[in-house]
Amino acid sequence: MISEQQLQTWASAPAASKFKYTHEEVRKALANYLPDFAKSNHGYELKNENYEVYLQGSYANSTNITGESDVDIVIELNSIFSYDIDQLTDEEKQTFHSFYSSPSQYKFAQFKKDVFASLEKYFSKTTLEYGAKSLKIPKNSSRVNADVIPAFHHRKYGRFTYYTIDQYVSGIKLYNTKTNDLIINYPKEHKKNCEALNHDTEGKFKDSIRIFKNFRKQLKQKDEIDDSLAPSYFIENLIYNCPAPVFNGSYQNIVINILQNVLNDSENGSLQYYKCANGQDMLFLSKHTWNTDDAMSFVTKCANLVLEKI
Repeated sequence: MISEQQLQTWASAPAASKFKYTHEEVRKALANYLPDFAKSNHGYELKNENYEVYLQGSYANSTNITGESDVDIVIELNSIFSYDIDQLTDEEKQTFHSFYSSPSQYKFAQFKKDVFASLEKYFSKTTLEYGAKSLKIPKNSSRVNADVIPAFHHRKYGRFTYYTIDQYVSGIKLYNTKTNDLIINYPKEHKKNCEALNHDTEGKFKDSIRIFKNFRKQLKQKDEIDDSLAPSYFIENLIYNCPAPVFNGSYQNIVINILQNVLNDSENGSLQYYKCANGQDMLFLSKHTWNTDDAMSFVTKCANLVLEKI
């Protein structure tokens, strides 16, 4: 079986200096140029306090491992928001529309172009890529590869009255600008819920995620899996569905407990009820999420790997 010492090594978080520097450089680029480009290109009065720039994914959640070089950086425009009011009653919908009625003339595609222009201006000696979902900044000696994700603020309402106008689940909305597919995610909810479970497990939850990401790294090096079988985000959400007592004991015990918990849930049909850590999306539901065959293939290969001596 993989030794406790090896699992302890894999559980540790690597140094964070380069991705923090990358984050700050993107923040400076937008602060310096975005308001001017928004006004000159599209006539939108945008101030620096109208948006947030923050990390998303492994670096944001402190679940990154050595060798993960890409960092996701969200720029969320808060002065414009989209909404989901499907859960509201007809009366609540009417109340909502009495508060918010005029759509903004500043569109997502315009915002994304202005963000890209700001980054090009700041990183003038670097060739950037205008991707379908993100704007890509290549690494250099000081920074890591960055995917900059322009997004609008999104609100998912479960109730709306004159007394509850500010009660909603906060998310982000963006579009794949090649296919025009809508993408809604809840990175702040994901981070908050992961922090809560990590607190309840005295840090072992995030340690376990790093261990399983290192399992994936080992399996890829052995050519037993490819990148599409078990993306980092899905691994994180899979482990999030394990109850806190699973994370008691040594790392060897925790790994066995996680594998056994998932296998049991697969056998008793509970896997279909697994939720993403954001609390809003199901982990196994559609073509946009994971599928149980891939998940169980990954879990089985991890179980075989655990029995090896590394």
